[in-house]
Amino acid sequence: MGRVKKVEIQESATELLQLMRQERRPLVQARLQALYLYQSGQEQDYAAIGKRVGYERHTVGKWFRQYGQKGLAACQALEMGKKSGSLISGQALAELQEKLSSPTDYFTSYKQNHQWLQQEHHIPLSYEHVHRFVRYYLKAKLQVVRKSNLKKDVAYEEKYKKN
Repeated sequence: MGRVKKVEIQESATELLQLMRQERRPLVQARLQALYLYQSGQEQDYAAIGKRVGYERHTVGKWFRQYGQKGLAACQALEMGKKSGSLISGQALAELQEKLSSPTDYFTSYKQNHQWLQQEHHIPLSYEHVHRFVRYYLKAKLQVVRKSNLKKDVAYEEKYKKN
């Protein structure tokens, strides 16, 4: 049986049950269920509560610490991660788009893209990030010149074109 710090929950078990039933967000619902299970006396340790709600005991411990420090409102609030913009922006983005759309001065590989961004704009990104950004965000397909067949007979091709 795991250890549980004694947490004083102000809300009654019926209040928590009612809040849990009204809640539509699954994560908040699981947090309220964890508090309800503890308050009603059904479960007393984080591991058992975690099994019942479908989360790890460490996660349940974080929820109880959060409740102890900030109260029920903090458990009901979902903090989403901040979306930070890409490092490829402004002048670098404009030049990259111009170079990708240029019919004469173009990239033939994503490795060239990666090296160009590092050398010209000093942007330290991984190859994978540059590939994903160029291919899926900018929706650019690199123009690759296909090699001609080495066994092809040029004289026969010219003769064939004349007919």
